Amino acid sequence: MNNFGIMSLSLDHEQNYIHQLAKFGKEYQFTVFHFVPSNYNPLTKLVKGKQYDSKLEDWVMTEFPIPSIIYDRCFYLDDSHSIQCKNIVQWLKQREDIQFIGYGLPDKWTIYQVLHNSKLSSYIPTTYLLETADQLPLHERRPLIIKPINGSQGNGLYFIHQVKKGILVKTDKKEKKVEHLFHHIFVFRKWLNQLLKNSNYLYQDYLPLYNIDNQPFDIRSLLQKKPTNKWEIAGMGIRLGESGRIISNLSAGAEIVPFKEWFQHSNIEMKSFLLQELKDILLQLPSILEGSFPSLFELGVDIGITPTGSLWILDVNSKPGRKVPLTVHPENREKILKAPILYAQSLVDGKRRTENEEVISYRNNS
Repeated sequence: MNNFGIMSLSLDHEQNYIHQLAKFGKEYQFTVFHFVPSNYNPLTKLVKGKQYDSKLEDWVMTEFPIPSIIYDRCFYLDDSHSIQCKNIVQWLKQREDIQFIGYGLPDKWTIYQVLHNSKLSSYIPTTYLLETADQLPLHERRPLIIKPINGSQGNGLYFIHQVKKGILVKTDKKEKKVEHLFHHIFVFRKWLNQLLKNSNYLYQDYLPLYNIDNQPFDIRSLLQKKPTNKWEIAGMGIRLGESGRIISNLSAGAEIVPFKEWFQHSNIEMKSFLLQELKDILLQLPSILEGSFPSLFELGVDIGITPTGSLWILDVNSKPGRKVPLTVHPENREKILKAPILYAQSLVDGKRRTENEEVISYRNNS
């Protein structure tokens, strides 16, 4: 049996998904573990975590060596525990005896620079690094969006617009939309500069990514790498936000609509051209990213559509969720869930072939 480790910042994180994934381990000769990087003990060289018992169909707490193949599901924030875990993970990625099924993507600013200089540059909103409040071109009176470099699920994203009475700031919380009008620019700048002390931010022009009912929406696609190393679109759905909201994230109450259903009823012109354009983006994106960053396994891609039919790549995530594809493609549930195990098996097989070739080469030369 080979060891397959699932790594997250908490053993309570994504419990249902990780449990479903672990069930496929035995079928492909894997013992599955779940652990938190900070639970590694450098003295014993063991990590405390959970091992999946296929007979009990449950998890057992234990200690074990770091598994030779790792599936990274760590979502980092700016807290001390995240920083500690991130440093340990960086160390693990340097070890030759450990293989990650995907090495993840860096921050949004680094990704932007790569995509801005690629064949997909026309689909990338012009983006700037935000270091001080003075940088925002408020005098141009066009709405802007600021978002943290390391943010996810729309957390920390703000809509900013200078209007007649002051500077309007909006953000989406899980329960509701929150807005505030700053009557004095120096008060606004003080608030924003304080925000920038805690996190690094980007800013962009606000794009009108909403439908005729004023609902924000985007296309969420899940891309996965098959054991043959070819990428495929594992699922595609529409995230439809509440009317008047800024974002269409599920955490902010968005609903999920099958892409085909939305596409059939949309009034966008030149549908066939848009569909081909969308597929071209999704097929080119993985190779562009892997040309600049270490090997990847899966991607969550968010693409917005303006009322005129323009496509914009809004976000690329190397640790995507499964809710959208599993909702719109229930028939592909097993295929989507077991994909990490299947790809891990291909890495084991590839390593075994390489070792056999080295042995044969050694024998022939001796």
